[in-house]
Amino acid sequence: MKDLIYQVSILLQGMWKYRRLGVVVAWLVALLGATGVLLMPDRYEASTRVYVDTQSILRPLMAGLAVQPDVEQQMAMLGRTLISRPTVEKVIAQAGLDAKVQNPAERAALIDQVSKAIQVRSTGRDNFFTLAYRGEDPQKSLVVVQSLLDIFMANNQGSGKTDTDSARKFIEEQIKNYEAKL
Repeated sequence: MKDLIYQVSILLQGMWKYRRLGVVVAWLVALLGATGVLLMPDRYEASTRVYVDTQSILRPLMAGLAVQPDVEQQMAMLGRTLISRPTVEKVIAQAGLDAKVQNPAERAALIDQVSKAIQVRSTGRDNFFTLAYRGEDPQKSLVVVQSLLDIFMANNQGSGKTDTDSARKFIEEQIKNYEAKL
């Protein structure tokens, strides 16, 4: 125990002896860190949480007839669909990000940049996921996320109508089959 106290007292004596040097070094590190933080560009992230009803209307009707993908596979497919090139091109056009683009090479670079900045994450709860975009302009970040959400909603409304029509046709065929049997 005496050795520990002796070591601590020597350490404290050394700290007291070089206190001015320690303060100068701490201030230099703080100033360099503050300068580094001030020189970093501002980054803004806009995000939204979306509930997706992955249970199709056809699922109960097609029970035993077709294999339905699980929720994780559906979320993965959804993420790939939202970050596909045609979708990103629509988002860029709707958000006005292509105003300064002058040639196809710049456009391709912009598409790659936006594709990397868009994130589709599962929130851990079933059927909830987050759409996020991180950029240097807060308004453009918000517009990109809103465009993504609009495109997603339009795609889902179309697929919901298709599912409803398919379910209606399936039920009508079943009714005709039962009428013929009766």
